[in-house]
Amino acid sequence: MPNFNLLRTETVDISRYLPAFVKKDPTMMILLDTYSWEHEKMRLVIVDVLQQFFVETATWGLGLWERYLGIAINDDDTIGIRRDRIMLKLCGTGTSTLSAMEKIVNTYGSGYIVEYNNQYYFNIYISTNKKRDLQEMRRQIMLYKPAHLGVSIYLGYSWDGRISFDGMYKYWSETVEWSDE
Repeated sequence: MPNFNLLRTETVDISRYLPAFVKKDPTMMILLDTYSWEHEKMRLVIVDVLQQFFVETATWGLGLWERYLGIAINDDDTIGIRRDRIMLKLCGTGTSTLSAMEKIVNTYGSGYIVEYNNQYYFNIYISTNKKRDLQEMRRQIMLYKPAHLGVSIYLGYSWDGRISFDGMYKYWSETVEWSDE
């Protein structure tokens, strides 16, 4: 987490830099209080803008990060989910390992992966039923998985019910093969 203590952390009071007798004048104190408040507002704006340069502290700047990285913006997502997606994109996956794929899966819900190396595929077990999360997870998995491996997803892991996917398929708690379509 970035440390933003490069600027003062206490509320601005410019009267502390002046001799004590100046504080006794009511007109001067009104001016000093006004200038201190304006200075404090600017300090807070600077800190807020600096926070947007770091994904871990960004709030209103997350949309800028998402646009820069080409991530689909979903207004329903929490700040935490949006930060996770941005960090996933920034960090990439390097080598497509089991832990890298599980990191992608767990960005979109609770789940795990079982490899079948001798059969050249792996299964994803995930609990999410959010259509948009599944679409984004699929896009990420298909982007980062090794090209020679197939992938199946078990939708409904620890979840009872149905979901629609891409408006074309209905999935119950069953395994469905994903391919590059």
